[in-house]
Amino acid sequence: MVERQVSEVFSEANILEAVIKHNGICGGDSSHGGYVQLWFKNHSSTDMSVNGEWSEKIVLTFRGDSERSTLLKALKLFVKELEENK
Repeated sequence: MVERQVSEVFSEANILEAVIKHNGICGGDSSHGGYVQLWFKNHSSTDMSVNGEWSEKIVLTFRGDSERSTLLKALKLFVKELEENK
């Protein structure tokens, strides 16, 4: 399993760092070691919350190939909705 990490800092009225770490398809559920991790970190003025509580950093981890696949489908849905309904 080769771990990959991509990150970028985005700046508008706020500054947000986004990071994705993953190790690809690993052939099964979480016991096979596959994961995707998404980080969102406030660098300045980013208003983020989790379950109604303000947060400086949000880390989401999905383990397993099926979870990776459904996460990808969900992210595509979110992007489509936000791009089509500005």
